[in-house]
Amino acid sequence: MRTRLLSLSVRWVACLIALSCLAQSRVPSAPALDQLTPEQGQAFLAGFRAARLTSALCLRFEIIHKPRKGYSLAAVKGTLWAASRGSDQLLRGEIKDAQGQPALAFITVKSTQGSRVWVSRRGAPAQELDSKTPLIPLAEGLILTPFDLQLPFTHWPATAYLTTEKRRRPVHTFDALNLVGHEPAKVHYAIDHVYGVLIQATCFDANGIKTRTLQVEEFSKVDEQWMLAACSLLDETTRDADLLRITEAAVGEHFAPQTFEPATLAQPASHPANFKKL
Repeated sequence: MRTRLLSLSVRWVACLIALSCLAQSRVPSAPALDQLTPEQGQAFLAGFRAARLTSALCLRFEIIHKPRKGYSLAAVKGTLWAASRGSDQLLRGEIKDAQGQPALAFITVKSTQGSRVWVSRRGAPAQELDSKTPLIPLAEGLILTPFDLQLPFTHWPATAYLTTEKRRRPVHTFDALNLVGHEPAKVHYAIDHVYGVLIQATCFDANGIKTRTLQVEEFSKVDEQWMLAACSLLDETTRDADLLRITEAAVGEHFAPQTFEPATLAQPASHPANFKKL
């Protein structure tokens, strides 16, 4: 069963693909549209950061690139494994190109201590990405990157609460500053007031120009668990967009520890047997 974010009226577990979007809310509540003090904003953010998966997930997805002009490209397909280990949020992705051949595999680790990303291109040994250049497309022709799935900015230390406002639903907004010389330079993002999940994030360059916007579009329910069903990423310069749609999900999984070891990226990971269509 799918539902638009606009009509969502029950408690769900969102999974973004990082993603922070992959956790049950445990954040402090506050009256709708009340402005938070700086201290309350930091408490809300700390609860968001501390949220963990209720169980490991494996998701199959497809990404369709939609240029501003012309026809959409053939769907790029892939698989995501997501789990929590202590304070670490773990993500593994394997993406095939439009011809169905392995294009990129990656592993991300995010915690309050920082974020790391390893990638393997077409079966080559894994290499850790330089934190200054995180925007490596998942496949040729796409704009989505491991950065957009990991969402490391939710844990950047230099983060300030801005305001509480009504969009489709009440949200708390934050500005997160990256290290000097790193891109994106700043990310402005919104967290749902009630459910404590990320619903939108906009990146800016060092000149304050908007570069890309990630938007959660749709949710679905699998085995009584709500999760992300679709999200979009818009390139603010070209106005091209990628639409990521989850097609199947396996919940309540237990993955072998090596699933999230970078040395294993050159070979495909094992897939669960109990996928259910969204």
